[in-house]
Amino acid sequence: MESSRHTSPAILALAIAAGAAFLLQQSGFFNGIFNTDILASVKAEDVLGAADIAGMQKPVAANIDPAETASVR
Repeated sequence: MESSRHTSPAILALAIAAGAAFLLQQSGFFNGIFNTDILASVKAEDVLGAADIAGMQKPVAANIDPAETASVR
């Protein structure tokens, strides 16, 4: 006598839930739910280039005013 295989009810429930979710997704039920809008905008004058960043660098130590380096007592 041959025994039949037992299929777990949890596996069947998981397969049914996955199939239902797939069919809902295919029908467009979830459209727009997981999308995020990017609300930022960048203007051309807001973009910094390498030359702009190099121009903002602090001067070398020889050119610093001694009054700027005085310690506060």
